[in-house]
Amino acid sequence: MSQPENQPQQPQSDLASELRELGQQLENSVRSALQSEKARQIQHDVTIGMKEIGTQVQSALKSIQENPKIQQFIDRGEQTLSQAQQSHLAQDFQESLARGISQLNEQLSAFIARTRGDGPPATGGSGDTPATGETERLDPDQK
Repeated sequence: MSQPENQPQQPQSDLASELRELGQQLENSVRSALQSEKARQIQHDVTIGMKEIGTQVQSALKSIQENPKIQQFIDRGEQTLSQAQQSHLAQDFQESLARGISQLNEQLSAFIARTRGDGPPATGGSGDTPATGETERLDPDQK
């Protein structure tokens, strides 16, 4: 009766050994492909191509930096940015934008409360309790 027990074991061990051999064959074929002369040549060509691209990009950047028109453009941009930052117009715009966002937040809060049904209808944003905490001004001189 020991023979019937060996027969089911035999196909499983054959399968395992065949799978092991297949894995080794795949590993060997991949190793040979990677180590082949053609693969080395392709790798070498790609490396040379990448170095050439790098050289060309550096040359292009250098010529752009040395171009007087580009330098004038950069200088004008920096001046414009500096003037905008110093301008009261920019400060006024920031304050107006902050007020607009604050009003939008109040309206959204009122809308959410109405849709949930857990708050009174909106009365133009002048409810008893604000939706967010108290707003602190960044410029304490202005009220």
